[in-house]
Amino acid sequence: MACSLTIAGRSLPCKDAIGGVKKVYFGEFDATDWGDVSNGAIGNSEAAVTVYGFEVLKNTSYFTETITASVENGTVFYSQEVSLTFPKLTAADQAQLQQFGKGRLIIIVLDNNDNYWLVGVRRAAELTGGTASTGTAYGDVNGYQLTFTAEEPIPAPSLTKDTAAQVTFTEAA
Repeated sequence: MACSLTIAGRSLPCKDAIGGVKKVYFGEFDATDWGDVSNGAIGNSEAAVTVYGFEVLKNTSYFTETITASVENGTVFYSQEVSLTFPKLTAADQAQLQQFGKGRLIIIVLDNNDNYWLVGVRRAAELTGGTASTGTAYGDVNGYQLTFTAEEPIPAPSLTKDTAAQVTFTEAA
């Protein structure tokens, strides 16, 4: 069976996009929470979803998605990586870090263009590495650098405004 290919083309966009992550939200993974993806976006959430906000310092965190394909095997998947820097080592953060390590997560990345990206929407994201460091010099980071990864059958979808309205975004106190 041949796969249909539809191509709409793409013109050069305006030069108004900027890099970086503004904020991230973490929630418990449940693949049944998210509806179908259409045109690269989640159109409607299947259930009420609560996520918890974590602020990051500017110019320290990123989301990257790598396409991995094998012509020989006829496969393609998307490796998603979220790298975050949280300043200041604390005992409370150590406890949260342990929870991240134990859980299967959904991560919503809010980029600096105010786009929401869902990482691990079908197969979950997990904490796969990181460091806690005091730094050496006064100007060094004292805090956590964490890496979360997901391997997904689809690219990270964006949230539409309607779906974002169905998500409870709980902000830090």
